[in-house]
Amino acid sequence: MYIEAVGSSGSKNTDCKLVCMKLGNRVLIDAGSAALIPDDELDLVDVVLLTHAHLDHILDLGFILDSMVSRRTRPLVVMGSEACLGIVKKHYMNGLLWPDFSKIRVNSKPILEYRVIADEVWTDLPGDVECMSVPVNHPAGARGFLFRSNGKTIVYSGDTGPTEKLWKIAREYGEPSAVIIEVSFPNSKRHIAMASDHLCPALADDELSKLDYKNADTYVFHMKPWFAEKIIKELDLLNRTVTLLKPGKRIEFI
Repeated sequence: MYIEAVGSSGSKNTDCKLVCMKLGNRVLIDAGSAALIPDDELDLVDVVLLTHAHLDHILDLGFILDSMVSRRTRPLVVMGSEACLGIVKKHYMNGLLWPDFSKIRVNSKPILEYRVIADEVWTDLPGDVECMSVPVNHPAGARGFLFRSNGKTIVYSGDTGPTEKLWKIAREYGEPSAVIIEVSFPNSKRHIAMASDHLCPALADDELSKLDYKNADTYVFHMKPWFAEKIIKELDLLNRTVTLLKPGKRIEFI
């Protein structure tokens, strides 16, 4: 089992792709750039797991459903917190801004099925992987996740500012295989990071200290492209090794 970045940026331009991760070949984490996945790979996907309902994380959900409706014979399950799914249904898939695909049927079944994921319990996902949803410090029904497969755990922050429960629960499961944490702004924009419930390198370092791990690999995503150079320099100054989670990078549960 693995997590592989399709897109990992905190905004969009000609070089940067919005956040979307493959969790194996049957689950997507967010759908910001999901339409860039080839059709034959998309056809294998059963679940899109949303961290929250901000546009950079849900943008291509509508476009992949648009492409699937003519060839798919089973529902695409979209999972997330109740608040997150409520926003998607009310403000995106509402029959006004975009079609309500939950009302479009193929083989007498809806092409889109919403499913609320419970917090702080392990939930089975397709592909021999479990997920635990944990509230984090960010709007739009935001959740971070613990993913578990083959007895190994990966911690995924999603979008968040300084938070507590995710790290507390993660500590209960011992040393993770990897930690994937957002860093959106440079330290000079710490005030913007705090106001928007995001992290800068110094704040991310504080968050990682709460996990108190020693050997897990650490990956950073969600950088705002116009600050990327500054953020990378500041990450290099931290007293820990971090890797940028670029498109195509795969993290194995080992």
